[in-house]
Amino acid sequence: MNAITDLRHSVRSSAAAAILIAVIAAVPVVAQGPPPTLVEVSEVKSMEFNDQITLVGRTEAKVHSRIVAEIAGRVTSIDAPEGNRVKKGQPLVSIDSERIALSLKAKQAETAEAKAQADLAESNLKRAKELYAQSLIPETTRDSARAWSQIAQSRYERLEAERANLARDLENCTIRAPYAGHTLRQQVDVGEWVNPGTPVYEMVDLSQAKVTVDLPERYYGQLDIGSKVDIVISNDTSRLVVGTVTGIARSASEETHTFPVIITVDNSEGRLGGGKLVRATLSLRNQFTSLAVSKDAVVRQGTRTSVYTVKDGQAVIIPVQTGSTSGQYVAVTGEGLAEGLPVVVRGNERIFPGSPVKINGGENAVAGAGQTNLAGTGQTQSSQRD
Repeated sequence: MNAITDLRHSVRSSAAAAILIAVIAAVPVVAQGPPPTLVEVSEVKSMEFNDQITLVGRTEAKVHSRIVAEIAGRVTSIDAPEGNRVKKGQPLVSIDSERIALSLKAKQAETAEAKAQADLAESNLKRAKELYAQSLIPETTRDSARAWSQIAQSRYERLEAERANLARDLENCTIRAPYAGHTLRQQVDVGEWVNPGTPVYEMVDLSQAKVTVDLPERYYGQLDIGSKVDIVISNDTSRLVVGTVTGIARSASEETHTFPVIITVDNSEGRLGGGKLVRATLSLRNQFTSLAVSKDAVVRQGTRTSVYTVKDGQAVIIPVQTGSTSGQYVAVTGEGLAEGLPVVVRGNERIFPGSPVKINGGENAVAGAGQTNLAGTGQTQSSQRD
């Protein structure tokens, strides 16, 4: 009897387990995808831009000098290594100063003697004038005293000039940097004889850099002095500096029929070296209106450029073409762009089409942007290009 009871309990337990498994199998399983990427957005806006042209140029130092000796002598030491930063007045090269120092010492003594004689002659003249006024000496005596005073004073002034010249020669035995900058090529060595005008060092001042580009003939008259120029170093858009047009040649090169344009760049941070190839984007006078996005919104993949917008919590990619720039904004055209459309400016490097995204700040971050519009509303940018 107990065996039959145990068998019934076993059958009931098996039936219950089978029912439970069937119920669990009937419940749909929800796949857990990746969490949404947090992004920041800004709106597409309409802006005025200038036509722009990008030209290749080469940098050079604003000041490039050959430092020369001012006196003759033997080089005794090189006081600054090549390729180093130097301060204004810092010694570069020293010339043997012993002979000049001895000559200066002798001239100082001679000058002191002449000064004493000139003072004595001046005192004698003063006394002679007083005695002559009292009719105690003849006029010739007074005139003689005046002549001796003038002679003594002239001798003193001549010797003082010679002393000052020797003192300057002694100072020039140490050739110093005429400005703060960088040393380049050392042109003399210890033991060599130099004469006045002999180059001893090359120096550059790179606190300001000069970029020269050749403006095509068809753009002549469309560029203004004082206009800003975006300069990209080595095709790296993250290494951008801003310069100013400071000169435009008024006659074209006979070989290339282009007009040299001088751009000056503040290089106090030392980002530009001399002789580097750069790309300079110049703004021309002609203006046009275009849709614009923040430069941070543009995603570059090889030769393709695009921006991301957000629809129904997902990233949507919009291929675009970029044009002129103005500050932090760039002119864009593309199917689906519209003024007020939110585009991703932070976090776009971590998303892909269809990936889940969450806008930082929620709906308030795109207040006033309106509904995302992906209907074709592209504009055509009228921009000249070289």
